[in-house]
Amino acid sequence: MRPILIMAAAVLLAACGRDRSDVQADLPPSCPASAGASVEFIERKIYVPIPSSLTRREDIAEGALNECPQVARDRRAAIERLNSRMQQIEAQQGTEVQP
Repeated sequence: MRPILIMAAAVLLAACGRDRSDVQADLPPSCPASAGASVEFIERKIYVPIPSSLTRREDIAEGALNECPQVARDRRAAIERLNSRMQQIEAQQGTEVQP
């Protein structure tokens, strides 16, 4: 049984190695860039880093019901600080990076 398997494997391997000069690869020419090459420019966007001082989190004011006016003032102050930081970020956004 083993000699038959070895013979079958040898026949299959021999069939794989035959000359296939009639088969042509459908590949493009080897050097298409040499005939009238053109240069393409690719725009690369580099984003301006935002300082961490402008992205830090604000604490949320909390308190008891009798402290409502003070809590509301603290929350309003936090919102105003966040809005001023957002304005600073908007001023930096879209500008060129300084090396």
